[in-house]
Amino acid sequence: MQRNQRRLTLLLAAALSAVLTMLAVAPAGAASKPSRSNGANNRVIFVHGHAPFGKHDCTKTFSAARKHFTNKKWKGNLLTFGYYTKNTKCSANVTGSRDTPIKDVAKKFANYVSRNYTEKGIKVDVVAHSMGGLVVRAALHYTHQRAAGFPKKLYIEDVVTLGTPHAGITKSRAVLCGKARQCTDMKAGSGFLKALPGKMPSTTRNGNMSTDWTTISSYDDGTVTEASGIAGTANHEAQYKAGINHGELITTTSGSHNGRIKYSTTWTKFHKRVSPVEQARLAVYWHATT
Repeated sequence: MQRNQRRLTLLLAAALSAVLTMLAVAPAGAASKPSRSNGANNRVIFVHGHAPFGKHDCTKTFSAARKHFTNKKWKGNLLTFGYYTKNTKCSANVTGSRDTPIKDVAKKFANYVSRNYTEKGIKVDVVAHSMGGLVVRAALHYTHQRAAGFPKKLYIEDVVTLGTPHAGITKSRAVLCGKARQCTDMKAGSGFLKALPGKMPSTTRNGNMSTDWTTISSYDDGTVTEASGIAGTANHEAQYKAGINHGELITTTSGSHNGRIKYSTTWTKFHKRVSPVEQARLAVYWHATT
């Protein structure tokens, strides 16, 4: 009897030791990669653009867009990410100024997403306005490249950029923007822009989740040309012909607007389409924007 009890005790001790060993050697962020799916359950992170005075009220900036998503029965949390020290009312905010390089902002954003979501096996969607789209683009690119200071992987399912200067801001806006580092990073031909590949980062290698990209631009955007807003190859591209300026791309939530969309390599004719914010919602809901 005592021999059996001793044997059982030894077996339990060995089993416990094995479990502890497995826990000790399990890699950080070992949560399994989620699968892609349509639906309104994902957390959506809204990322603002450059601010001339180095501050945003995140609630105010994305008020119309978040209200639209809510009214359309979006179930996941609608979050905001900011990157200026003087920002207010952001769900998450990191320190920085207009002189913080966009790549450094991207690193902070990537680590925020990794720490709070990816490492827990949670996927997110992102809707970014203006320079915010470059932040997200760089975050995914340098994460895929395993660049120093970036996380090992990111689970970002869908990204929509609205009025993002993928090929740089207009010359007149570059002059108005000034010499702050973020302004020089956004100039056409800058070292920052040249370092980004032409195709939007969506690879599944190194454990990353595949990311579906939609880029949206407007012919009436005085800050980012209609060509720059969709520069680089994305899964889906949409343009609005007239009546929507740079700021209105993230605030126009209703109505019928003259626009077109690219299917594979072919553009449709300009026709009446949904608003830019509704286009963004559809893009993060579905695998494809139609």
